[in-house]
Amino acid sequence: MAVSALSWNPLRCGGTSLPVPVLLMAKLIALALLLTNHVRLLPDPFLPFIPGLDRLLPGVVVQKTLQVVFVVSAAALLFNRWVRASCLLLGGSILFGVLSSRAYYGNNKTFCALALILAALDHRLIRWQVAIVYFGAGLNKLLDADWQSGQFFEHWAVSRLQQPVYIWLNSLLPPLVLGKIMCWLTIAMELGASLLMAMPRRQAYGAFTSILLQSGMLLFTGQTFTMFFYAMQAAMLAFLLWPEKQLEVIWDGTCGFCDWTRRWVDRFDLERVFAWWPYQSGRGRQYGIPDEAAARRMQLVTAGGVLEGFQAWRRMLVYQPVTWMALCVLIAAAPEPAPQWRRIVVASALFFFSPLMNPIGVAAYDWVARNRYRLFPRSTCELPAAGSRENA
Repeated sequence: MAVSALSWNPLRCGGTSLPVPVLLMAKLIALALLLTNHVRLLPDPFLPFIPGLDRLLPGVVVQKTLQVVFVVSAAALLFNRWVRASCLLLGGSILFGVLSSRAYYGNNKTFCALALILAALDHRLIRWQVAIVYFGAGLNKLLDADWQSGQFFEHWAVSRLQQPVYIWLNSLLPPLVLGKIMCWLTIAMELGASLLMAMPRRQAYGAFTSILLQSGMLLFTGQTFTMFFYAMQAAMLAFLLWPEKQLEVIWDGTCGFCDWTRRWVDRFDLERVFAWWPYQSGRGRQYGIPDEAAARRMQLVTAGGVLEGFQAWRRMLVYQPVTWMALCVLIAAAPEPAPQWRRIVVASALFFFSPLMNPIGVAAYDWVARNRYRLFPRSTCELPAAGSRENA
């Protein structure tokens, strides 16, 4: 499902030749590239892998040309212009930069470039790209003696990162025990994610495993590994099943506060994913939702079943491109000290969307719902006509 009209609004992802979650993935990568000023790295210095190329092409010409193509295609992508061509040009400029400079080369840049190129060619290939990356990474570690023994993580965490939490926990355990645990946990998660992503009915679990792994690495190191964190997290949107038809929201049509929140959500629902129905219209009954339940909590009807209250609101955030673009801005444009800021943002988002948030979220939602008329005594509104749909 997508809005048919093409828009210049960067928060819109519908109305183009790309599926909404795939275009959102590409936009998040483009946004992270621009916010981190990645363009300054293209390619500096000019040290091509192909001998003699540096004598045929002046380095400054190559760099300036790539920078112009990079910025123009990223901007065009954000504003929904020629999205497939923009993905190809943006990914191609990065890939050409990799080939043009041995100093610029990096696996993270190659992955980023290929994700954009595959988005333009066939977005289904992105899922296999991610699965292959995790399989290769996990297999490489599995065959490495330093990873088998835990020595790699020990040296990396203690000598390179000087990670205080790791050093403290390490002091409580026998030598290399913690390093071995961390090494084998990483191997298991990478190979597990790869296996799950190769199974159509288990791909969502593979995506969750990847999100946990990448978030954990950022929390542990405070680093994004140039573009790898952004590109890999954004690539998980390729596994998101976007609604094929509008999701119906059953709400209290006589509650002014509820109507105020509905109007706020509707402002950001630029893809028109949600259709709003007051429960007093009886709409919820055809889905087996009693009026008493709808009066207590808002209900969201999805293809997988009915969600209510806090879980409904949280699922609605998933289908709002502005949610992911706001998170991207908060992480990519992190103020100093950037590592600590990134850790706070990522940890907060991870906690909010995890089952650990359920008890807190449900309790908070239910308290507000029970007291909404008392907390907002003047917030009342006229009940919409029977059978009408509150869908702007």
